[in-house]
Amino acid sequence: MIREFISDRISLLLMTSIMAVTIFIITMSIIVGDKEKKNMSLKNQLTEINSLSEGLLQIKSIVSSKEKKIGLTNSTGVVSSLEQILKQLGIEASVIKPLEKRHVKEFVEQDVELEIKDIDLNSIVNLIYRIENAPQPIKIKSTLIKTSFENPDRFILKLTASLISKG
Repeated sequence: MIREFISDRISLLLMTSIMAVTIFIITMSIIVGDKEKKNMSLKNQLTEINSLSEGLLQIKSIVSSKEKKIGLTNSTGVVSSLEQILKQLGIEASVIKPLEKRHVKEFVEQDVELEIKDIDLNSIVNLIYRIENAPQPIKIKSTLIKTSFENPDRFILKLTASLISKG
């Protein structure tokens, strides 16, 4: 009877050990499977991030080359830029005065007011075209065109423009 009891105890202990090991193996295989799935997910995310970072670097190089091309990094100022455009067209401005400067994130927007008296419509169109297609990033904010009292074919042009540059 003691022998049977010891034998039963050993078999019970052995069965309990086998059950514990089996449960441990099943639990570990489930945990390892979850970790492998998570690892694959993270690898896929890393691959996507790497491809996006390559695209971002390409965009950054394009932007920096465009900035160099248009002179955004070292601009001379909106007044001198407009004076150069006016000089190229042979137009005399009666008033060119700088207005306020605003800081927008890492950029500076500098406004200028331009007034030209006794100008014809063709010259106005040429001036606006040159400003819009200037190598510097100049934008026209407002334009006021009045006819001259003495000559209806001549105009008074008041223009507000701004130059955007890196601050």
